[in-house]
Amino acid sequence: MEALKVRGLSDKGMVRQNNEDYFGWYVPKDSGLSRLGSLFAVSDGVGGSSAGEVASAEAVNVLLQEYYFSDLTEKIPERLKNAFHRTSLHIFDLSISHDAARNMKCTLSTLLLKQNHFFITHVGDSKIMLLRDNDLIQLTKDHNLVGKLMRLGLISAEEARTHPNKNVLLKAVGEGPLLVPDFYSGLTQPGDIFCMITDGILEHATHDELKSFLMEQGSSDVAMVELVAELNRRGGHDNMTILTVKVNKV
Repeated sequence: MEALKVRGLSDKGMVRQNNEDYFGWYVPKDSGLSRLGSLFAVSDGVGGSSAGEVASAEAVNVLLQEYYFSDLTEKIPERLKNAFHRTSLHIFDLSISHDAARNMKCTLSTLLLKQNHFFITHVGDSKIMLLRDNDLIQLTKDHNLVGKLMRLGLISAEEARTHPNKNVLLKAVGEGPLLVPDFYSGLTQPGDIFCMITDGILEHATHDELKSFLMEQGSSDVAMVELVAELNRRGGHDNMTILTVKVNKV
């Protein structure tokens, strides 16, 4: 049995012309790189036209390249943070040096699994969630207006889903040269399912529906396709990306 079972799907939805979401991962088979763990990333581009697509794809690909193949420290948390910083600076540089990419930004959420530990770096309103012992919890904090209003107790989760300013980001990769991501870490255990999503998934699905999907069908490629198809039937107002990682053994 594989130690990790990974599945991912991205869809542009029914309204948007382009898919500005992007995801990627690397599970090293080479013994020289396996010491660095397995890295997963999800990004949601903002900025309109092709700029959002460029930002999200660049963010994920540059992050993976920097983490595994750059001359960074061997200390895992610092290596991940440094790779994130270089990626953020790269996106910012592109946004100020190319007219077609002017002011482009993106969310970027990363999950690193190494032995029995997880490490997360995060900016934006994409989400990393963990299903463990029949409980689905969100590990990241949303850097958007409705997320802040919810944390202040001013609106409910249901009100946040339909709030007129639900797409207003307060923090994004590319907004400046010195961006500090949120950082989280913890222990993994067999049976854990990490779920990484862009905000389009919960546009039309509830937290409980996502939990049921992960508990009952999360290990099936067909089920993932059917989930996105159902969300498109409900409107598909945004791009949607879901990436799941099941921990079979640590």
